[in-house]
Amino acid sequence: MHSGGKARQHQGQEEARGYSDMEANLSLSEEDSPDEDEAEDLDEDAAVENTWNDLKQLSDTREEERLDKLLLKASTGSEVSKPQKTLHYLSQLLLISFTKSQKVSLLRDFVESEFFVIDGDSLMMTYIHETTLVPGQNLHFFYLVENFLFDLTEKKAKFVITFFKDAESIWNQSPLYLSVRTALILHLQHNTKVPVLTNFSNCFDPKWKQFLNENHPYFVMISDKAFTSSWSGKCASGMFQIFMFHALGNKINVVLSSGMSWDVLRVYAYHVCSKSTMRSKFKTYEVDLKVTHEWLVQVAPSIYDQVFCTPNKEKLAKQMQKEIQHSFSKLKDLWPQGSDISRILCVVSCSVALKMYAHELMMFGLPTKSGETAETQKERCSELAIQSAADICRMYCLHVALLRNLPLSDRALKKDAPWTDFAHRFLLLRRTAEYFILKKLLGAGWKIDMTYLSDLNDGRLLRTVAKLCSEKSRCTDTEDQLGSKIGGEYKHIWETVAKTSPELNVGHAFPVTCTSMIFLKPTEPKDASRQKIPASGLIPMKSTLVEEFIGDLLEQLPQLNSEDLEHEPQYKLKEFDEVLHWHSRKHIVSTLKGHHENMKEAMRDPKKWGKLLRNEQKLVAHERLYAESLDENAAVTIVTSPSVVTKDSAKQQHQPRKGNSSKPAKKKSSELIIEAQEKKKKEEEERKAQERWSSLQDSIQKELSNDIDKGIKSLEKFLQNCTSDNVKVTAEMEASKYCYKAWVEHCRSKGTSRDVKIAVLLMRRIHSILNRHEVQLSPTVLNELARYLKNLGFLNLRETVLEMIDTEQKREMKIKSMKDPKFPVGVGAARFQLQHMGPYLFREERKDPDPRVRHFIPDSWQRELLDAVDNNESAVIVAPTSSGKTYASYYCMEKVLRGSNTGIVVYVSPTKALVNQVVATVYGRFTKSLPNGMVVCGCFTRDYHHHIHDCQILVTVPQCLEILLLSPHLQDWVNRIQYVIFDEVHCLGGEIGAEVWEHLLALIRCPFLALSATISNPEDLTQWLQSVKMYWQRVENSSDIPASTKVHQKSKKSQKTEAYESRQSFKVRLVTYEERYNDLEKFLCDFENNKYKLIPYHPCAALTVKHIQDYGIPSDLALTPSECLRLYDAMVFVFPKWPRAQEFEPEEYKSFKNKVIIRKSDVREYEADLKKEFAGWLEAGWKDKAEGVLLLLNPEAERTFQDSEKRNFPLLVETLQKMDLLPALFFAFDIDLVERFAGELLVHLLEKAKSKRKPNDMKEKQKLENKLRKLSKHLEKEDTSTDLTRKQSEQLVLYRTEYNTLEQKYRKLCELPPGCTFAEISTTDEQFRNKIFFRMRKANFSGHFRAMLMRGIGCHHGSLNNRIKQTVEMLFRRGYIKVVSSTSTLALGINMPCKTTVFLQDSVHLDSLSYRQMSGRAGRRGMDNLGKVIFLNVPLPKVQRLIKANVPQLKGQFPLSITFVLRLMLLAARADDKIDAQAKVLSALQHSMMTFNQPKKQNIVKFYFLFSLQFLLREGHLDQECQPQGFAGLVMHIHYHEPANFVFIHFLVEGLLHKICRPLKRNSKLFSEDVMETLVLILANLFGRRYLPPCLEEENLTFDQSKIIFRTLGIHTNNIPVLQLKCFDRQGRRMPLNAYALDFYKHGCLDALHTDNGLNRGEAFNLIKDFTLVIASISTSLEDLCDNEDDPVILAFQQLHRNYKSKFENVWS
Repeated sequence: MHSGGKARQHQGQEEARGYSDMEANLSLSEEDSPDEDEAEDLDEDAAVENTWNDLKQLSDTREEERLDKLLLKASTGSEVSKPQKTLHYLSQLLLISFTKSQKVSLLRDFVESEFFVIDGDSLMMTYIHETTLVPGQNLHFFYLVENFLFDLTEKKAKFVITFFKDAESIWNQSPLYLSVRTALILHLQHNTKVPVLTNFSNCFDPKWKQFLNENHPYFVMISDKAFTSSWSGKCASGMFQIFMFHALGNKINVVLSSGMSWDVLRVYAYHVCSKSTMRSKFKTYEVDLKVTHEWLVQVAPSIYDQVFCTPNKEKLAKQMQKEIQHSFSKLKDLWPQGSDISRILCVVSCSVALKMYAHELMMFGLPTKSGETAETQKERCSELAIQSAADICRMYCLHVALLRNLPLSDRALKKDAPWTDFAHRFLLLRRTAEYFILKKLLGAGWKIDMTYLSDLNDGRLLRTVAKLCSEKSRCTDTEDQLGSKIGGEYKHIWETVAKTSPELNVGHAFPVTCTSMIFLKPTEPKDASRQKIPASGLIPMKSTLVEEFIGDLLEQLPQLNSEDLEHEPQYKLKEFDEVLHWHSRKHIVSTLKGHHENMKEAMRDPKKWGKLLRNEQKLVAHERLYAESLDENAAVTIVTSPSVVTKDSAKQQHQPRKGNSSKPAKKKSSELIIEAQEKKKKEEEERKAQERWSSLQDSIQKELSNDIDKGIKSLEKFLQNCTSDNVKVTAEMEASKYCYKAWVEHCRSKGTSRDVKIAVLLMRRIHSILNRHEVQLSPTVLNELARYLKNLGFLNLRETVLEMIDTEQKREMKIKSMKDPKFPVGVGAARFQLQHMGPYLFREERKDPDPRVRHFIPDSWQRELLDAVDNNESAVIVAPTSSGKTYASYYCMEKVLRGSNTGIVVYVSPTKALVNQVVATVYGRFTKSLPNGMVVCGCFTRDYHHHIHDCQILVTVPQCLEILLLSPHLQDWVNRIQYVIFDEVHCLGGEIGAEVWEHLLALIRCPFLALSATISNPEDLTQWLQSVKMYWQRVENSSDIPASTKVHQKSKKSQKTEAYESRQSFKVRLVTYEERYNDLEKFLCDFENNKYKLIPYHPCAALTVKHIQDYGIPSDLALTPSECLRLYDAMVFVFPKWPRAQEFEPEEYKSFKNKVIIRKSDVREYEADLKKEFAGWLEAGWKDKAEGVLLLLNPEAERTFQDSEKRNFPLLVETLQKMDLLPALFFAFDIDLVERFAGELLVHLLEKAKSKRKPNDMKEKQKLENKLRKLSKHLEKEDTSTDLTRKQSEQLVLYRTEYNTLEQKYRKLCELPPGCTFAEISTTDEQFRNKIFFRMRKANFSGHFRAMLMRGIGCHHGSLNNRIKQTVEMLFRRGYIKVVSSTSTLALGINMPCKTTVFLQDSVHLDSLSYRQMSGRAGRRGMDNLGKVIFLNVPLPKVQRLIKANVPQLKGQFPLSITFVLRLMLLAARADDKIDAQAKVLSALQHSMMTFNQPKKQNIVKFYFLFSLQFLLREGHLDQECQPQGFAGLVMHIHYHEPANFVFIHFLVEGLLHKICRPLKRNSKLFSEDVMETLVLILANLFGRRYLPPCLEEENLTFDQSKIIFRTLGIHTNNIPVLQLKCFDRQGRRMPLNAYALDFYKHGCLDALHTDNGLNRGEAFNLIKDFTLVIASISTSLEDLCDNEDDPVILAFQQLHRNYKSKFENVWS
């Protein structure tokens, strides 16, 4: 284990303890009663500010101190050079970054993915040292590289590969690797479509800088180490590290190429984020890094050092270049038609190698024998050495011929002997020549077939040829022995070698070896003993379920006989049946009878009964309070049974009567009376509305005269409450008159420089009158409106309005002839509406009410949803955020509640936060009188459950519903489910838990609603779900009594009949709606001269011509009306001779021409036609014009991302406040940034308030506090007195008067100065605020958060206390809070609408899905006409990809795991209704989205199912009848961590845990802390496996906490067949584990996990929470399985559960 020593441990514990004390001090600042929390004093403000500064300092200074220590350490010592010191400091700096790296999915859900760069040398380094690769086998290496690149391409990755010229020096010590590197570059360039860049010298090259600025890749994939010997071990790694540091310093993230992993849909790797500390360090040491890089290139060894033995290496190097040129020229003459690369390389490299070998021998000089002349010496050299070298060349040529002709299966050869020194040296010489020849080929103007670049050499095949030639030389003596094809090709190659080197007598092609020299070293013989192979086959299984699903498969596979079975482990264990909750000893769902008995028992005890009632009342009161912020307080529906809204009655209410009878039916007297009463009622309403207008007319007119905006707001408020259309027209015309007057005055005062804001107000009134009051329009009104339009310059619209007047009425009115407009706006009517009135254009809305909906008039698509619910159909609903798709969910709930007291609706939500919101909505919307013990709403999550069994609406998460559906004894409860609602169903494509959603959709029989805003292939999803429903229809038809109605058999006969009549439909509807109610405008945030500026960003600017050609214009790339106009203007500007320009001119466009009211649907039609025309430019060959348009639309935002370090969050928020863009949500993916944002705002407001207060305010405040305290004591005494004299009564009155006066003064002093808060005080009363603040009083840092909330600031993230999060949500929805910073917790379905959404940072988690979810919060329906989306510190290329990316496609996950198979078998074996359970199991097995319409993949699932059953049989979790037994329950309870759950059972069975769990004393039930830590260590190795990059294992780092890295227990892997306790990367390096679980047990501090273990705080919170639940599950299961309550393992886990849970609850509070 790596340990920091006792001193470091003590230091870490002291820091954690100090931090806890700080938390305690903060929590003590809260009062116990809400009545005493009247105001915040200045002392509390100061305390909050100091606390924030302490927290900020605690989190910011540690890393700086570490970096400074490293720099100091690296700068000491005089024995090393400055570049070496720089490299040492750099490596340590990067290692700290690696400890905080996160393993994430690299390929987000972009249509083009994230653009990234792969360093070519890192790619080669990763795979050339692959543990399975034999050096010299090129084809295997190229296969590994291509397989990796192919996998990326299949996953739609977009990348380039770069090879830096200077990086070639990394490989100088190996001619083999140099040759492979050059061949890899050529292969990628000629044989693949992968883009390769080789024109950069290094990362400091200005061209590289330009490339980064133009493309801004999201990350660069780099190796953390060079796995080569000697020099490269340190210095070559330094090149990679400099490249990493350069990328991080230039805001480019880094991904480590080591430790990567894959699944079907994603690629995971360690991601190092570019942070401000790295960027600042890079700026400081950029020059030193450049010098160090140059030094590394200079000191790199020469390639010739490994090749030539003579001292005169430079001369030989020049000679080699000449020989290559000479041989190459000769070969061109011999083969003018060209040839393939392998033959060319073979001929030229062998020729050059032989010549260079001869040159080297001559320069080296051999000793001369006595009497021997120089000529004789030369001949002897040729005879002895050259012929041996020629033998090697002939073998090499034969090996090339074999490569071209042998099938791959014949090249699977055994391990062979190494080369002798002579052969090795000569082959190095040949390989060096090959490298230079490949370099020369880059510019060769010759026809060369590059196909075989990936298979130039096979070292093992060449050594096999050499072995064959030495041992059986006669086999290669003639061409016939090799075969005509192989022998002929070899002969042709060798004769060409001889012709290119005629000066050397290299001999003939045959025999292949002419000398007797041995080229391979002898090897030791291996032991040939063999182990007996055990009998193979399947353990027989007896199960109808298995036979039905894989019976055909079992017939084709061998079975073990009775003799073989005797050698298999036989388990006779206790049968398992699931009856207890997974995390407690309680029954998972009690029976209703048992619940009634508990209720009766509680009613007998008044105290117990009173406590139960109070708790229930508190729960309901809180949920109702929470629901009020969701606007559900006025929507409470009293639901009574049996007034059922059936399908037939609902249809009768909203469908017209059929029939063509022309004679109206006679009305009854009662109907006539009702009509008369309604008429009288309308007349009375008309009179009251007229009176109200008369009373308000003068005040509104006055406001319109003084302040037109304020007057319009008052008018709008009046119109909302007015019920008379005639009065509305009168009021609207009055407002139009004043708007026109204001416009006239404005034009006269401003001349030609006019602001059209007032003209927009006038046009809005005209639109409102013409659209909403068509019946009430009189000729006088129309004539007046026509006059307004004429004077605005809209002459064509004047004529359109006048045409609405009858001809006779026109004559009577004597309409004046048209004159020139007096005060025109200067543009046409259509252009004016598009440019200035886009947010106010009318949407297409139905005006006929639906009796099923009370509070609004539903659109057509919403009515289709209601029809689906009425028909008991299933539906997939895809509609934008805030479009109203969830209303169908609550309509469905109401229908079930009205239908009976037994029906159940299950609402499935992906997050607990959304569960809480839905529960509150249900409490606020529905009430119902139910039998004793029954409630309307229940909740079930992993850590909380309430009223699961006795509710009619259950709100839960997918994993918990899966528990219920697979529980064998809950099938009666499951059959009562009438509808399941899946919210955010796009989680089917998520990284974690996606398969659970598939399981649920396959397991449920009842209809469902699947809701989402972000699915790009809903048709595929619907087809798959329809296939599931068709299966259930076949099951229902094949059974006598449908399971969906079995539950009703226990009811009365009438209920049974009704259930049969309302049988579900098996149809699955697809309902899509693409129109978002509010448009979104995008802005880039520019920071210049200490000011923030918002730059509009046109969505089409995100497109490129290539993107349009490849993918088209995205269907969801919506444009606002003004953006449509801007696109048209750009097209006209770039292409003045555009043939269809006049057709698309707004004034002439078919849907706009002469229209007074342009609707949103008209603009959508214009947008679609304009996009189609623009895309058609590319087909017409006008590519340059299209590029010009896109370039023109791009904003000038050069500084947007250059000064990102100088962030001034308070200035940003104040800027938005001035622009009236609050309330706003500020999204970041880093919890530290979320809290720092809110904290900086708070400190800014506190300092601002201090500067505005008077110096003596504090003293005055203290005096008033003392006086009020004394007066309150007097008043208390007087109040308790019964008999008061007259004098005492008068004195009491004086005291009360003085107290009230002083209290008012005190309140005034406590008020925040103007401009020192973002809160909207008028939206909530003090009583409401005190009530919710009192609820969060016991949370950690409650004082700090309350200070923020009081000033209109909030923050929201996963690890925040739940009560604080709910307080933030309620106050934000009420409008009190205007600024909230958040992680993605507010993105997924939470009702938090705002005016503006701001992205504070870029992140690997910011993909198209999260972007749409977060940006969808902007634009409050009914409040904001336009939503704003602002990008701050998000690179422009990333912004472009986010805007143009399509929403992700749902793809199936692999559906099974071994534990899930065990759970299915439990359901099938133990269910009360075996037939029903088997149908559900088969549905889950047969209906995976991955296998839909793909039979081959279905076979894979079958084989996996068979393997799982056999594994479970051999491990003893199933018997041969497939009945669960033994520890099956414990395995299932911790199924989240497969396969660690099986390993834990193995430890338990083998007695390992009993050896560890020894009490302190005999007969004691307490265990030492060492035992607890050992258990945590074991559990952490199994259930807390979070790997760190392998480079950290090699450095033996030490940390402040006890252990951040620990080694796994030394258990032999033969005992663990499914879990790798040791994980290695491709180079065989050990990947260490993060000891977060053990560290937390020691110090109990989340912040320590963040700073020392490198975990994000929210991530750390979730990991510790999950680990706590694992311990709870184990403890509960062991208690259930073991009959001995005093078993030491059970007692030890009970103690561990208590200890760990208490530590977790301390941080959760």
